[in-house]
Parts: sequence; structure tokens; C-alpha cells
Amino acid sequence: MATNNETQSGIKTVLIIGAVFPATPIIRTLDNANLAIHVAHPRALSDPYKQVTYHECETSGAALKTLLSEIKPDLIVSTVSGGAYDTQKALIDAALEAGVPRFIPYEFGQDSLNAGVQERLQPSRGRGKVIEYLKSLSGDGGGSSSKLSWVGIATGVDLDRGLLNGNLGFDIKWQSATLHGQGSERFAASSSSWIGRVVLAVIQHWDAVANRYLYAAGLTTSGDEVVAALEKATGQEFVASKGDVKDCVREAEARIERGFPDAGMFLMRRSVMYDEEIGAVRAFEQEDAKKTLGLEAEKLEDIIDFVNHEFAHHQQGGCGCD
Repeated sequence: MATNNETQSGIKTVLIIGAVFPATPIIRTLDNANLAIHVAHPRALSDPYKQVTYHECETSGAALKTLLSEIKPDLIVSTVSGGAYDTQKALIDAALEAGVPRFIPYEFGQDSLNAGVQERLQPSRGRGKVIEYLKSLSGDGGGSSSKLSWVGIATGVDLDRGLLNGNLGFDIKWQSATLHGQGSERFAASSSSWIGRVVLAVIQHWDAVANRYLYAAGLTTSGDEVVAALEKATGQEFVASKGDVKDCVREAEARIERGFPDAGMFLMRRSVMYDEEIGAVRAFEQEDAKKTLGLEAEKLEDIIDFVNHEFAHHQQGGCGCD
């Protein structure tokens, strides 16, 4: 039987490197899990969590090596630099040198192993390379003699944040939605809090899922279903415009060429949601890891109710009408 601050997988001390999203929901969940949680970040941070120790230090080089030597984590969770390959590889190499036995790379989004997603979203190419590097260290997925065990976690679209900031094309303030397809296309999605729950479940089931890339979205849904749920929650009718996903890609490319990369990438990310040729949702449906992790699926209505509450009380939300 595990001790009070130890999971059945023997994980007692967790180091989260980086302290912005998706670190926040992970920290919030693990804070209540009776683990020793450490967070490394270059800037000073407030400490609202009782079980969390913050370390103001650089997340690379000598400072990181010293920190790893001091706290001897059983697991590193990377949430830094959006998953860039060079940054993550440096973290992995530092973990290896320090004898850290487990590593969760920055993922928490679309399927980074999907070739179509990699072609459409440049960050996914780097994240895919990270997974391949981790596989090379673990003998391509197995063996108790692995130098470093790892788990990659894909969770799909960040639904609540994407609805509140308008980046998914839904505008709560003006009751409108832009769908880059017929509206019936399925896509994988999760709430922000789900990410913390999945990481905790992975920690608790580490031996069962080690050296695997997990598809663990909170749910799958569609643009039409999101519109219907928004209408039910707000009591307002939404006007949904629908277009060809290829037009979305062309507009994204044009924005990037005109020097607006952020605006272009928002549209590229949306196109992945609706492009059935890419099939970004397929692995989430065929290889769903929730049962293995002991997790129940999220309910779309619960996420939308949370979004509606947040919007009503904090007046968040941007225009998603482009």
C-alpha cells in the first residue's frame, strides 16, 4: 500500500518546469494529491498552494542541474516554451544526467503524431520529434531497462479557454459562430481543469501507461453541438456561418505571408478541428485512454455552463467572428 505522499507507482516528488498554462491546472490538481510539488520558473511567483514549493531559477543549464540534484524528483512535467524541440530535448537530457526516472513532455493538445497535424501546425512537428526522441531512450516503447520512462498526453482542443477568448471562432458576446466545415465534424476537446486530472491519473497509473502516447481528451464534440449547448446555456440564439475548411487554410496562409503569424495560426488550429482529411480526431476515438486511466468523460454541458458563468461574471471573451 502506498504511503501518504506516494502513489502506487512510487512517485512522491514532482517537478513542474514552467508556471504558465497548462501548468496552472496541473498545479491546482496535484496540490490536493498529497504529493511534494515543486515548480521551477525564471520569475518570482506567488504561492497560493499549500503543497507547492516555487523555485525562481532558470529552467536550463547549471541552475536546473543544481535544482534537480537538490530535490531529486521522481517525475518532471514539462510545460515550458510550447514544447519546442530543442528546449524539451535539453530538459530530457538534464533529467537523464540527474537520474530522474520519469518525464511528461509538453503536449496537452492535438495529436502530435498525426502527419497531417504536423504539416498544418509547425509546433506539432517539434513535439512529434520529442516523442520520437523519448521512444529512442525507452527502446521504442518498452522494457524495464529504459533509461527514462515517459508518457505523452494528447487532450485535444482547449475548449473553455478557446470559447472565452474567441480563438475557436465562437463569440459569446455577439451570439455568433464561425464553423469551417459543415458543423458535424467531430473533434477532440477538454476543459482546462481536465489537464490536471489527466496528469494526476497518469501519475497514479504510471506503470500501466509508461512509454506510451495517450489519447485522453475529455470528450469529442462538433461545432453544431457546441452551438446548441451555448444556446441552451445562454438562452440566446446563435448565428452560425459555415465555410469550406480549405478556405480557412488559404486565409491562414495569407495572414502568415502578410506578417500576421499569430492570426494565421489561430485559423490553422481551427482548420485542424474541421478537416476530416487530416483525421485529427481518429486516434482519440480509436485509442481512447480514459478507461485505462480510470477517468469518466467530461460533459459538454458542464464545460459550457462554466464558460457561460465565467463570461457573465468576468466579461471575458474576444471576437471570434473572423
